[in-house]
Amino acid sequence: MRSGDGPDFGAGAPAEITLALDAGGTVLKGALLVNGQVVPGSFMSRPSESQGPASGTIAGFAGACLRLLRFYTFAYGPLHRNDEVRIGFAFPGPFDYEEGIALLQGVGKYEALYKMSVRDLLRAELHQHSTNTPGIITDLLASADIRFGNDALMFGLGIGLRFPSERLICLTLGTGLGSAFVENGQLVSATDGVPLNGMLFAEPYRDSIVDDYFGRRGILGMASQRGILAENTDVADLAEAAKLGDAEALELFHEYGRRLGEMLLPYVIAFKPDRIVLGGQISNSFALWENDMQQSLGTFSLPVLQLQDGIADVFKGIHKLFEDTDGHPSASLHK
Repeated sequence: MRSGDGPDFGAGAPAEITLALDAGGTVLKGALLVNGQVVPGSFMSRPSESQGPASGTIAGFAGACLRLLRFYTFAYGPLHRNDEVRIGFAFPGPFDYEEGIALLQGVGKYEALYKMSVRDLLRAELHQHSTNTPGIITDLLASADIRFGNDALMFGLGIGLRFPSERLICLTLGTGLGSAFVENGQLVSATDGVPLNGMLFAEPYRDSIVDDYFGRRGILGMASQRGILAENTDVADLAEAAKLGDAEALELFHEYGRRLGEMLLPYVIAFKPDRIVLGGQISNSFALWENDMQQSLGTFSLPVLQLQDGIADVFKGIHKLFEDTDGHPSASLHK
């Protein structure tokens, strides 16, 4: 038994410690997982430094890792040299997840990292910490396995743990539309009408692609076309107006729901999911457009679960990255 009120690892058994980080454009969120379970009280949130220089962003990542591993010693007692420490990221795309190389441009976040290896930069930063401040915490971080996954796919993997025997379409509705198709807890790709890697954002829809219609940009564009987009108005303001009875704002969300159901219909028919799971800030307006989406699905309507906060599911999905021997999300994709 480790010292402290931790789990029983067995005599000399190493702990399986995952430092899970969700690299949002504004906020970097993190948590500690031990043997696949989120440790209560370990949740952290700090500015992501995504719009600053690469050095500041990487220093922020390293600082978050240090904080999480120090929390482990607070919760469970001293670390051992044979403990297995892994660092996993949910990162927005475009991103080369296997190589750890950021490819974001023109989206206002992490652009200073363009074509750079986040893995190599973070490893170098952690090695510097180990050199400057030797000790078991910095040594274990310097040798940690570092892996990356798409944020929407990590959400889908985490949701798959909730519904391990079901087929799921998981959507994150925020800046854009993220998606994952899940069957029996595993990601599905390029089968039964599922697009490559389960990602809908680049699929054709109406006059453009899915991402142009169902994220923040799409809703604000609809509001502008309808003449109801005031200066400094955001999606949350429009949703609040609709909840207070503003007829034009309410009709905007009705149309959003009709379009979302229309877009999803061919995938629902082909994939035959047991349910749809929604996350992301825009999903908090679900009550405004739930009926409209279901009406567009018609006879293929199905249960929809809207999560107020799916971040714990993202963290659990990140942990599953390390179940794949080759270390990248595509290893979990069924074709």
